[in-house]
Amino acid sequence: MVDSRILEFAECLREIERFKFPVSRDSDLSHEYSREVPIQNLEGREFSATVNLRPRETLVCADDKSAYAIVGDCEGNEEYLIRIYAATQNGVKVFHQESPVSPRVHLFEKGFLWVRRNISQRPYSVFWWNRECDHPVLLFEKHDCTCRVDLRSVGDGIAILTSRGPEITDHWIISGEADGIPVCRPLISGCSDADAVVWNGKIVVLDRELGRIRICGSRLAEALSPPGFTAEHIHASGDSIFVIGRYRGRQAAWLPMQGSEAIWIAPPAGKILPSSELINGHPVFLVSSPIHKPQTVNPCAHGELAPISTGRADVSCIIASSDDNTPIRITTFLPPSAGPHSLVVHVYGAYGISLEGHFDPFTDDLLSRGIGVAFCHVRGGGENGPDWHKQATGMHRIRSLEDLLACLKLLRSHPAVAPGKIILTAASAGGLTAALACLREPTWLRGLYLVHPFVDPLSTLTDPNAKLATTDWAEFGDPRHNLDLRTFLKQHSPMKIVQEMRARSCPLPPAWIRAAHHDSRVDSTAVKRFSQLYRRASLSTKASHVTFRFTGGGHIGGQSAEMAHEENLLAHAWLLDLLDVPLSEVPRHSDASGRRVPQDVNREKWKEYSDGR
Repeated sequence: MVDSRILEFAECLREIERFKFPVSRDSDLSHEYSREVPIQNLEGREFSATVNLRPRETLVCADDKSAYAIVGDCEGNEEYLIRIYAATQNGVKVFHQESPVSPRVHLFEKGFLWVRRNISQRPYSVFWWNRECDHPVLLFEKHDCTCRVDLRSVGDGIAILTSRGPEITDHWIISGEADGIPVCRPLISGCSDADAVVWNGKIVVLDRELGRIRICGSRLAEALSPPGFTAEHIHASGDSIFVIGRYRGRQAAWLPMQGSEAIWIAPPAGKILPSSELINGHPVFLVSSPIHKPQTVNPCAHGELAPISTGRADVSCIIASSDDNTPIRITTFLPPSAGPHSLVVHVYGAYGISLEGHFDPFTDDLLSRGIGVAFCHVRGGGENGPDWHKQATGMHRIRSLEDLLACLKLLRSHPAVAPGKIILTAASAGGLTAALACLREPTWLRGLYLVHPFVDPLSTLTDPNAKLATTDWAEFGDPRHNLDLRTFLKQHSPMKIVQEMRARSCPLPPAWIRAAHHDSRVDSTAVKRFSQLYRRASLSTKASHVTFRFTGGGHIGGQSAEMAHEENLLAHAWLLDLLDVPLSEVPRHSDASGRRVPQDVNREKWKEYSDGR
């Protein structure tokens, strides 16, 4: 149950993020909507078919009007379903359907190209279908359970397929043949760590290790990445190719056609996304950060991308020293007003994913209320290249925890930070590190906020039937055949640690913990069990000390925008209440029905008003 005060806070905050979801609370989000699709039967007669699409469904029509496909996650369980329709003499019928598949279906050679997933949601095979086929054609299959198969690039009658494993990524080329059925061949790239895209009918290969770009079948000279730039992925947009990578500890984009000086750097803790739009032959970047609203930027000059900031914060970078003296970067966003400030600390540190994000209206709201935000770029992430990730994998996973504790220690001593008002937040694999830090140093934190946290690694990694367990072995190791690793994981498992604590034995901070019913990556029952054990071990007996939320949807999505917004509102209200933000400082917005909440209403009256809606 959610404390009544939190519900009150949430009602007052309802307008936050409204610009993202312009749907009223009373609107029906379950309705279908119709599309008219032109389609031809085998005799060439064209007619219009009415297609009813449900929420979270996407329609893809074949270029020759021979068929159309619908793919979507209508059940909100992240198990995407594809249905392929084609015309018959008596109308339109379903020629094929299957689930689970990857979210995107591609047009290819007058048909459809998609990736099939197994019961554990691992993408492992590629299929193609057009109207001349009796059934889908298997083009590629990877039996290695540690590999993931993805369509990297599709265009100009060529598709590039990647098979990503723990150590190496292989590339394959899918192309059309005379008999109409595409074939799949290995791409001999000449390097062990590569990325590739289709560009102007040619294949462009990026050698990550050397930072070299080659265009297959072209006499164009090779392009070498600039000094200090770590290349990660290559993209194509119109007549331009560009590389997304790292430069000076931040995400950056490099345009090879403009020379070694053509590097653009994202704002601190920010992101760069390629856009399909072109200006003067150059790609347009969509740039954002926690304090920069998404903006398109035309990189027409060398230097740092400069989107307009909200002006809410002073941005800086401070360095913490981990136990082995490794410097750990912390990006801080502190209100310009005099401190000390309450602080919300973010951490991830896993799978080589950098802790960087887009504009978050809830972060902007924190800053507007004098609350600071910090991002701890611990090992295990990708902020400093592949080695930064590898340093915290397997038996070295403890380094992520050591890095985070060093960051928290430094932040507690920072003159602009109130040491007794630090809230630690993390999601997914980052929840493992955050939960361990909380259990190790509970008095350092005012609160703990976990979203779909990975808190029981030992049980997951020793269960071959667990969803995505095989993918996790590459990150954490396989304890089924390694007793030392099994012992290590037991010692550093939040579930095992909190389970061994005596009841009412530890001053654990208040916690807000969220699990998803259809989570395909984290065992939601384990998250619930952890929250129960956390409550038992805490000194506090208040019911509101631990709030556990069991939501619909999956690990990434599956919820409607309205439902997701509701959960974010509740968590944000809890956070503000925990940091002693007075209700009187929270603006009263219109309620969900459009009625204006009176500005002078007292707390009791407001409760009656909201309960009687």
